Amino acid sequence: MSTRANIVVEDQYNSIQLYRHDDGYPKGEHGVIAGLTAALEFTWPLPRMEASDMAAAIVRANKEHGGCISIDGTGDGIKTLHGDIEYLYVVTPDERAGKWAVEVFSTVWDHTEEPKSIWKGHIGDKYQQKRVNPNSSQD
Repeated sequence: MSTRANIVVEDQYNSIQLYRHDDGYPKGEHGVIAGLTAALEFTWPLPRMEASDMAAAIVRANKEHGGCISIDGTGDGIKTLHGDIEYLYVVTPDERAGKWAVEVFSTVWDHTEEPKSIWKGHIGDKYQQKRVNPNSSQD
């Protein structure tokens, strides 16, 4: 069975949802974090950050590396999740840092529970598998 994931790219104007049919796990050379990092090559140079540009770059980078990814819709972002996924990635501009931020959530395929944040960082950071504690002052 494939590890499916949604990637939601949002800025102040747009929310674009991408669907990755396989290799949707965060870590590894074919994982989503590596795919997001590869997408930086195809985006506008920072500090310009537009959701539509980043979404297009993610699709291109993943297709160049043999991934199966598609635009799944626009609109309500997290509220319109494609069903039967294991991970959700929310990509947003972090203008203060001048980088794209990413938050990784684990999900329950039937949506009986809210997605749980398991990692926050910036595109290009190394993914470290640790649970994010929202009550902690440490990230």
